[in-house]
Amino acid sequence: MAFANFFWIGNPMANYPFFPWLAGTISGAVIYTWLYNGTAGSLLPVTLFHVAFNTAVTAIGGSIVALAVAQILIALAITIVTGPAHLARRERVRWQG
Repeated sequence: MAFANFFWIGNPMANYPFFPWLAGTISGAVIYTWLYNGTAGSLLPVTLFHVAFNTAVTAIGGSIVALAVAQILIALAITIVTGPAHLARRERVRWQG
């Protein structure tokens, strides 16, 4: 449970600013949802984006705040282009269970 790590003394995440991390996590969920829905449920693009984005931020020495701002801007752009009701150009993936 990542949330508890912010309050666990000695945990590396205890040094992170909580609200930028939370905003980045929520924005990341929008991005990953859009990628997942837009590729008919494929996890490969979601995984590749996650790895590439985190690697790029680490390579340029970005902080949690910089990561959150970048994710917020990407999520806003996706929402503006596709509309908040449609986070994909295709119909959303539905559970077949």
